[in-house]
Amino acid sequence: MTINAGSEAIDPWALLLATDWNSVDHCCPNVAPATPVILAGLLDDDEDVQRSAVRDLGQAVTHQNSIYGATAPAACFVIAALGHPRTMTSGTYFHDERCRPMRAALLEWLGDLADEATYDEDGPGEPEDVAAVRAIIPLIYEAARSHLADADLLIREAAVYAAAMTLAVPELAVHIPEVVPLVRNTLSASEYRGYRYMAKRCLVTWGVEPGPLPDPRISGPEAMDPWEDGCSEDPPF
Repeated sequence: MTINAGSEAIDPWALLLATDWNSVDHCCPNVAPATPVILAGLLDDDEDVQRSAVRDLGQAVTHQNSIYGATAPAACFVIAALGHPRTMTSGTYFHDERCRPMRAALLEWLGDLADEATYDEDGPGEPEDVAAVRAIIPLIYEAARSHLADADLLIREAAVYAAAMTLAVPELAVHIPEVVPLVRNTLSASEYRGYRYMAKRCLVTWGVEPGPLPDPRISGPEAMDPWEDGCSEDPPF
């Protein structure tokens, strides 16, 4: 299974074998599985192994939203593996309690990574590790873009989120006008509160009037403003 990164086709298994994993590390290397073990587990035939691998990806490779030496090469593997049929394994992943394809969770992980790497000047990690992640953010955008019209709503939401998180990179800002309607129509209408929060954050950051961003599918407490229970005032974007 391959994807196109620019003009080059990348096989995730070849990438896994070609990477010198001994030269990079992640959080808690004496406790968590080695990075290549985690990544191989994402495409395992056993669905429980896959779900554990997604958990380990978040807890070790980007522990507490930090960036490590293994983070950028792991993200390259995830990008290459997104089109693999094994990424359609369903489960509950990360903070979203909805049952969704693993592909959606991996897209979300990539979006989180792009956000963490660009949120401030220094980034949450060693400068060379943060720089390595920033260098592949255009690849994250391209990977997300190929799923923006996915037939599965949950994959589509995660793809819009991931694409939106990459647009803090100056060379990708040209794509903001085409992503704005997707953020309005997809993220702002998501059942997942975190995506509705990020929809407003993105639009405000881009200088676009967000408006009330109502969710027509949800009533009652979940229909409240996305900032409710999170901040007493709108964050100073």
